[in-house]
Amino acid sequence: MARESDIHGAFVAAIKKDSRGRQVVTTAAFQKQLDDANHVWTLQECNRWIRRYQTFFFELVTEQSENKTYALRNMG
Repeated sequence: MARESDIHGAFVAAIKKDSRGRQVVTTAAFQKQLDDANHVWTLQECNRWIRRYQTFFFELVTEQSENKTYALRNMG
């Protein structure tokens, strides 16, 4: 059974480091982690949640598809 508390954990589990050492997450990776936690979300729903609740992440690559790439902002 899906729990609301699983959403943030799925997001954290989807974060990876890229070749430049930045912490990045793709919408598809987040969706896969949610699916593993029994949440069935579309890519649009994933993007909406990331934009609303993960303000420290910005859209790294602006492309037309719904599979977006987000990177952690440099805070200092």
